Amino acid sequence: MTLPLDRDHRPPYVQVAEYLRRQIQIGVLKPGDQIPPSRELQEKFGIASATVQNAFRMLKNEGLIYGVQGRGSFVRRPEGEPEQAQDEQVEGAPESAPPKPTPSETRYFNLAMDVEELKHELASLKQDMAKMFTLMQKMADHIEGQES
Repeated sequence: MTLPLDRDHRPPYVQVAEYLRRQIQIGVLKPGDQIPPSRELQEKFGIASATVQNAFRMLKNEGLIYGVQGRGSFVRRPEGEPEQAQDEQVEGAPESAPPKPTPSETRYFNLAMDVEELKHELASLKQDMAKMFTLMQKMADHIEGQES
């Protein structure tokens, strides 16, 4: 399977993060649910482990998920939502969720993601311009050949 946003020019890790974010938003993944393991996502989308880890890092920085060493990543409960009963909590999960990133950390992270996305878009534009230049050169050569 290809990435869910195969016509999307954003980096693959951003696309995977968007896929998981939507799964959380529409309720497929609920607070306390385990996120599919990295290996499963790698196989599903044909991507590298580092790509999945970058997507997880992005969602952790947004406060949507948290990791438990040796257990996996889980959907975080939104702020203000009541705590689950003790027997419903994820085994091995921390008593309290890690602190939410500060606004400046979130802003820095978002800016870094924007810069990466712009770099990717710029590379695509450069390729498109090179193709257009080649076609224009062929057209010019063809016109010169007809005039001779």
